[in-house]
Amino acid sequence: MAEKIIKEKLVDMKYIINGRFASRTVTGQERFCIEIIKELDNIVKNDGNEWELVVPEYADNVPNCKNIKVVRKGKVKGHLWEQTNFAAYVLKNKGLSINMSMKEPLISPGVVVIHDMAYKLPYSIIKGKGTLKRNVSRIWHRIHHRFAVWFSPIIFTVSEYSKKQIVEIYHIDPDRVKVLGNGWQHFNSVVPDEGIFEKWPDLEENEYFFTLGSLKANKNVKWILDVAKKNKNYKFVIAGKASLSDFGVEYNADTLPNVDIVGYISDGEVKALMSKCKAFIFPSYFEGFGIPPLEAMSVGADVIVAKASCLPEIYGDAAHYIDPDNANVDLDKLLEEKTGDKKNILEKYSWNRFARIMYKDIINIR
Repeated sequence: MAEKIIKEKLVDMKYIINGRFASRTVTGQERFCIEIIKELDNIVKNDGNEWELVVPEYADNVPNCKNIKVVRKGKVKGHLWEQTNFAAYVLKNKGLSINMSMKEPLISPGVVVIHDMAYKLPYSIIKGKGTLKRNVSRIWHRIHHRFAVWFSPIIFTVSEYSKKQIVEIYHIDPDRVKVLGNGWQHFNSVVPDEGIFEKWPDLEENEYFFTLGSLKANKNVKWILDVAKKNKNYKFVIAGKASLSDFGVEYNADTLPNVDIVGYISDGEVKALMSKCKAFIFPSYFEGFGIPPLEAMSVGADVIVAKASCLPEIYGDAAHYIDPDNANVDLDKLLEEKTGDKKNILEKYSWNRFARIMYKDIINIR
């Protein structure tokens, strides 16, 4: 299979995939890593190279691989695992590190996927506050991105929007930045969990709007709350990790009885809610890609997204658009507007397609 992708390639190379993502809760970047690795596992069969996925010993979201060897190494927690256990393994085994989730071992950067440039956004744009933790995170991202620019043979990203930002911010050759994307095919194997409607019996089919994502400030959940105040005849369901108050968003359940905040839910529960919602809403100020609307389209849901960052590039004419700073919206009238065929968007984005592009570029590294 691999021979069909490229005629000329290196043999007997060792490619070592950074598996820290496997120790984290699955959200957008983790989903990218898992699905791309699943596809690579089929592509690399009999290609003459060694492929390994190195994960922390405590990782519990490890993809099932047949051709990529899974190695459990080290007990160090968090970012330090990449800089100690993983970095030492890469150096000892003289391999090329492949880092699919923004950060890489600084002493051996290898190939890096930079999903977005969110750390460069001013707090005024993401509507957040400059806490010590966030400032430290910004510095850490800046260091990693700078090392990638200096030393990585290839930088991958997931949209033309993100590529443009990387090129403009770091003044690098556009040819060094390769655009991939995300997919939705993983959603086909998810079985809808209708039990979510037993937990939230006030939800009726086609009578609620649904939104999903981490509850960080740039996700703009406040827009949902403001719209809910003006549309008391509809329910609004918000799913995601963390607390709204952590990001400066005020929410009072007594004054907004038509809003259900369901917290972090399973993929099956997500699919059930997407399948029966009136529309899926994604009002984010900033994304590198934004997978949830793609998942919603795959089950036939109407999609409402912000006219911001990469979202118009990804969803084209198949979505309804809103101004993320203006909650004065008539949702019924918005949904009456005609959109393009979702099928065109779904056909464009495929995990297999992007894994093949990544594979071809990686094995051509000299």
